[in-house]
Amino acid sequence: MSTETDRLELCVTYVARGVSLGVKPASVQFLDRSAGTGEIVSVEGHISLEPGVCFSINKPEFGIGRSITNDLFVDSPKISRSHAKIVACPDGSYEIHELGSANGTSLSGQKLEKFQECKLRNSGEIQLAGLFHLKFTDSGATDVTPETTTIYGITLSHADRRVWLQGAEAGEELRLSNSEYQFLKLLMEAYPDPVSHRDLAYTIWGWEPDNADDDKRVRDALFNIVKRLRERLQVIDPDHEYVETVRKWGEREGGYKFTKQ
Repeated sequence: MSTETDRLELCVTYVARGVSLGVKPASVQFLDRSAGTGEIVSVEGHISLEPGVCFSINKPEFGIGRSITNDLFVDSPKISRSHAKIVACPDGSYEIHELGSANGTSLSGQKLEKFQECKLRNSGEIQLAGLFHLKFTDSGATDVTPETTTIYGITLSHADRRVWLQGAEAGEELRLSNSEYQFLKLLMEAYPDPVSHRDLAYTIWGWEPDNADDDKRVRDALFNIVKRLRERLQVIDPDHEYVETVRKWGEREGGYKFTKQ
């Protein structure tokens, strides 16, 4: 099993309406200690989980499914009793094992075959039946740039600027312009935090506004990028919006964040 410094970190990024979650406190270590004080939701002592809660697993096999015998209990008839499990390998890496679930398991937007075993590389997202998403980060993995980034079932490919929705068929993906790609990439990297207009300007164009006129031009240009990006993402998922306008936070004068509305 991996050492404490190499544990796999998981973060709940999405839970469908009407679905409740619970995790056995003995199976995980919460990154925020206050997260371990939630309501008990099963006779096995599972503690309720909400989107945004992050934890590391501290056992060699971590079961996920509808049965309360699992380490992570997902209360939905669309989730199989034993849906999937995360396994620590002898070399310190981790794998996701699909356990023959009825409604499927996806890894970073790609649906796994029944009973398929797949390595968890660096970071990505696990999705169960489209109802429950877990972002993962392997703190012990070699620090290399991932080929894709997935949050809320939206996958962004860094090699060719393509973006697609979990479960999409071949040919249903979009190819973004360079400015759209740089914008979305920065928002997904910063998730769940917002990104300021100035940081976006520097990433996309290589400079920051230093006067009122430049600031207005930057905001107008970003507005146009957001408008196009929202319209394009509506093509692959017409039921949700993924870019939220943030008016102001702290000393920052506004920006945007990646979310699901």
